[in-house]
Amino acid sequence: MLDDVALAYGGFDSICVTAGVFWPSDTTGHIPDDKWDFTFGVNVKGSYIVADEAANTWREQGLPGNLVLTTSANAVVAKKGSIAYDTSKAAANHLVRELAIELSPTVRVNAVAPATVVKGSSMFPRDRVIGSLAKYGIKYSKKDSDDSLRDKLAQFYANRTLTKAPITPEDQAEAFYLLLTNRLDKTCGQVLAVDGGLEDAFLR
Repeated sequence: MLDDVALAYGGFDSICVTAGVFWPSDTTGHIPDDKWDFTFGVNVKGSYIVADEAANTWREQGLPGNLVLTTSANAVVAKKGSIAYDTSKAAANHLVRELAIELSPTVRVNAVAPATVVKGSSMFPRDRVIGSLAKYGIKYSKKDSDDSLRDKLAQFYANRTLTKAPITPEDQAEAFYLLLTNRLDKTCGQVLAVDGGLEDAFLR
């Protein structure tokens, strides 16, 4: 894919990696071993493979590049029921720092770490939303529409933050935009939080 882009357009300047997966645990809090591997394969190894392949072209171009990964507020907030996802995102945070060193000075590597984005996310099918609402003791009806259920969950997550507003895909996009433009051209090896002010994720 990257070769096709380079042949069509002469190269590439910036790459954003937004692929991610969350495999829900069973009622005991566990996921199968193969789903643990799958989680790390997508959330960590997948980002590394993209970076490693893109680096070949960036080196041949000899031009500045820009790589932005997607991590998560979960990378620094420990909790029940998402151990594989949370630890994979913690690994992704450190991958950002390692790649920043490996690919410097030509390529800047950073990440956007949002809190839970429910709106527009394929990671929140109806069953997972209902499971989360039940887990947190939030009242709902099986007659509620998908959007209504997602809104309830999104607001629950928002109420845990200082701004009390749900994180949206547009919020993420603004952070990516800043990192991809020259507005933050001296920022490298950093993880930009977009979490509404999540106290549990504050630096320790």
